[in-house]
Amino acid sequence: MQLQYRKLDGTIIENLSAYVLSYLGAHPAATLSVGSDSQNIGGQTIYVTVIAFRHLGKGVHYIYHKRREPLINDMIARLFKEAQDSIETAEYLRDNRVEVPLTIDVDYNEDEQFASHRLIPMVKGWILGLGYTMNTKQNIQIASIAADHLL
Repeated sequence: MQLQYRKLDGTIIENLSAYVLSYLGAHPAATLSVGSDSQNIGGQTIYVTVIAFRHLGKGVHYIYHKRREPLINDMIARLFKEAQDSIETAEYLRDNRVEVPLTIDVDYNEDEQFASHRLIPMVKGWILGLGYTMNTKQNIQIASIAADHLL
């Protein structure tokens, strides 16, 4: 997996793991999170995955990958794919020597009245089982909020 990530100004990041390692080397206090969001627009499903570097009390730097797929009308399938995209990105980073604590943000609501709630037990087990921490909508979600703004 070598997805084409970009900076907000559109600059393409040629080597994702090298960029992340370099950024963390220059900013060792930054924390790392990955999150995705999606939306059905114009007959397609658009996914955005963000890698966010949080500087506590000073803001966030993030990079993103955006892609279009055929329309996915099943909301549960679409939301599950968001988690899968985030996990695949986290695993890519880990496999390429990015060995720092990483949080995966999922755009799921813990309130049982929302359909996304049904995904939490399955996805949480997957994420925690891989050794990551997880944030839902009830927590601070730097990466998935950034992804939402990019849609």
